[in-house]
Amino acid sequence: MNYSVEHARVKEAVEKAQCSGASPLELVNCIEAQLKAAGYAPTATQLLDANVDPAEKPEYARFIRIEARRAGDSNTHVFTFAVLKPGGVYKALWLQSAVIEK
Repeated sequence: MNYSVEHARVKEAVEKAQCSGASPLELVNCIEAQLKAAGYAPTATQLLDANVDPAEKPEYARFIRIEARRAGDSNTHVFTFAVLKPGGVYKALWLQSAVIEK
């Protein structure tokens, strides 16, 4: 499977959705909805602080890391986003994706 093409489609879907909200948790909900629509099932989500450690509170989140699976694929897909807060509204910025092969 060509993961770069598949992940590019996911990136495009997330960017078109223009996920934003009053909290990082609203971003997570929006991103996970886009992943599900693209055929991925999120299995683990982490809000990370500026040091890439688990955020003590959602408002301290600077990154979102989502692990997901796709039907028929034993690999784990990892999607990472930066959390921006221009004008008091949280927004997600796609950073990278990866595949953990099993």
